[in-house]
Amino acid sequence: MSEQDGNGGNGRVKPGNGGKGMKSGSESGKPSRAADEPAEGRSEERREPATPQDRATTVREGWGRYLVTPRPVGLLGGGVPPIEASALFALLEEDPDVEPVVQLPPSRRPHGLGAIAEPHPACPPTAVVAMPDERARALAANPQVVVEIDQPLSYNPAPALGGVTPLMDPALAVVLEEPEHIRVLVKGSDGDVLPGAHVWAIGAAPVHGVTGRDGRVNLQLAADTPATVRALYVRPVAGYWPLRIDHPRLTGGGEIIIEVQALTETFENFPGRAVTGWGTQAMRLHQIPPTYRGHGIKIALLDSGVNTAHPDLKDTVAAGHDFTGTDGAWQVDATGHGTWCAGVIAAADNRTGVTGIAAEAEVHALKLFPGGRVSDLLQAVDYCIAHNIDIAQISLAYTVPSQLVAWKLMDAHAAGITVIAPVGDTAGPVTHPAALPGVLAVGAIAHTGTYPHTHPLTAAQPPWPGPYSAPFTPAGPGVDLVAPGAAVVTTALGDGYTPADGTAIAAAHVTGLAALLLAHHDHLRTQALPRTPARADHLLALLRTACRPVPGTDPSRLGAGIADAPTALGTSAAWQQEHGTHQMYAAAGGLYPPRP
Repeated sequence: MSEQDGNGGNGRVKPGNGGKGMKSGSESGKPSRAADEPAEGRSEERREPATPQDRATTVREGWGRYLVTPRPVGLLGGGVPPIEASALFALLEEDPDVEPVVQLPPSRRPHGLGAIAEPHPACPPTAVVAMPDERARALAANPQVVVEIDQPLSYNPAPALGGVTPLMDPALAVVLEEPEHIRVLVKGSDGDVLPGAHVWAIGAAPVHGVTGRDGRVNLQLAADTPATVRALYVRPVAGYWPLRIDHPRLTGGGEIIIEVQALTETFENFPGRAVTGWGTQAMRLHQIPPTYRGHGIKIALLDSGVNTAHPDLKDTVAAGHDFTGTDGAWQVDATGHGTWCAGVIAAADNRTGVTGIAAEAEVHALKLFPGGRVSDLLQAVDYCIAHNIDIAQISLAYTVPSQLVAWKLMDAHAAGITVIAPVGDTAGPVTHPAALPGVLAVGAIAHTGTYPHTHPLTAAQPPWPGPYSAPFTPAGPGVDLVAPGAAVVTTALGDGYTPADGTAIAAAHVTGLAALLLAHHDHLRTQALPRTPARADHLLALLRTACRPVPGTDPSRLGAGIADAPTALGTSAAWQQEHGTHQMYAAAGGLYPPRP
C-alpha cells in the first residue's frame, strides 16, 4: 500500500477530538489532545535504529510495518485542518494495537546543507509503526495523514501484486517425493578449485548453492530432474569470468566438473599490470587530462556497504554508516555489489588492478542491504544532507511508488545533492527511485568482444560488432542515458577483481563522471558555485546533453545515448588529439587491453 485511499469523512483527526477515527473511524476512548499541543519529549526525539534482534518478530497474519506522517499543509483539501506531528505520534503511541518502531525527524540541521531546506522541508516527520493492515487502511482514509508500507529494499524488486513474476508459483510446482541431486566441482582454467563460487541450476524452479573449500557443491532439485535442467550458471567471487552452460547433459549421474576462465587469460599479467576497462574507452574518459580525478567531491553510495579491506578502496572510502542495524558493518559487504560500484567510481590509482573514474573523490558507504527498508533509505538521505554529500548513488529500489521518498529527495535537491540511480535489471519498467523526477536514471550497454564466448551475455549479443543495449536494462520511457554496465572488471570481495554486470555498474560510471564535472568543470567547481538546487540542475543538464547516440541499437532503451566525458567536461579537441586518441585499442574484435 502506497498512500491508502478510503471512503468516509468520519476518520478525520480534528484538533481536540481525541483522535476520533484513528481506530477504523470509531471512538478511541483516550483523553483528548489538541493537535497543536506538543507531546512532551516525543516528537523531536530520534530513537536509535533497531538492531536485528529488536527487529526479529513473529510473523502475524494481517499485520504490516508502516510509515505514518501528517499530510503537508499545502496538500490538504479545502477546510481540512492540519494535524501536528507531535499529536499524531502521541496518538499512535497510546494506541494498544499500534507498536511504534522509530520516529524520523525532518531534514533539519542547525548547520550545513540541511539549513537550505529550512524552514519547511518537503518531507515531514515520520513515524515507523507496526499495526494491523485494517487499522492502516482506516488511518490512510483520513485526509490529514499519509500512510505507506515500509517496503523492503532490493536490487530487483518483484512486481507489485497482480504483476507478472518470472518465478513459478510454488503452489503450482510439481515436487518430487525424493529430490534428486547434482554434484558440481568448479575449477579455474588455471587448475585451481574455486571455493565460494555461486552455482545455479535453472529449471522449473531455480536452485542455488555455494561451493565449499574443495570447490564442490551439492544442488538439491525439488521440482526438476537432471535431464530437465535448462542451464547451469556459475559466478566466482573474484579472479574468473562467470559462465553459463545452456542445455547441459547431466544424465550421467557422476560429479559434474565446470571450468571457468581466469581473468589472467584475458588480461595478461593482471592484476599486477593495470587494466583500462572498455567502459573507460566507450565514455572516452581516456581523452581527458589525467589530472581530472574528482578531488574534493563527496560521493555517497547507498548500497550493501563496501569492502574497505580491499587495497584499492581502503583509502578512498572515508566514512559510512550501517542503516540495517549493526553499527560499523558498513565496512563489510555481504553481497559484493557496493564494492563493485565503489571500484568503478573511486578505486585508487596504484598502478595495479583497476583505477576508478574519480580516484581522488571521497566515498561514503551507506549500507542499506540486506535488511534495509524505505524508512532506512529516508535516514540515509538525511545522512547525505547532514554530511554535505555532493552526489548520491542509490543502487537499491522498492516496488510501490513512495511519496515519502519523493519528498525526501526533494529535500536532498534543495541541499544541492545530485541523485543518480540505476533503472533496474528487470528488462521491464524503470524501477523506483530512478523513475522519480529529478533523479538521473541510468541504463546499461554492453559491447561485443569484451567477454569470452562462455559469458552469460553471449546468448543475447547481436550479430554485429560494437555496443548494444544490455538485455537486462529496461526499455521504454524513463531512461535518461546509458553507460557501460556489462563485463566491467572492478574490485571484488577479498583483495581481488571480478567482472560485474548491471545497471548499477552503469550508474557508477555516470557517478564518477559527475564527480569529475563538479571538481573540474569551469561552471560547476565547488569553489565557483555553492551547493544549491541550481548547481544540481546544472550538473544533470550537462550529463543529459553531453551524450552520443549508440549506433545500431534500440533508441527506446538508450535515452539521450551514452555519456561522453570530453563533451561534458569541454575538453579541447587539440588535447584529445595529442594525448587521448593513441590510447584507443581494439583487439580480437573487442576492447581488450593491448599486450605488452
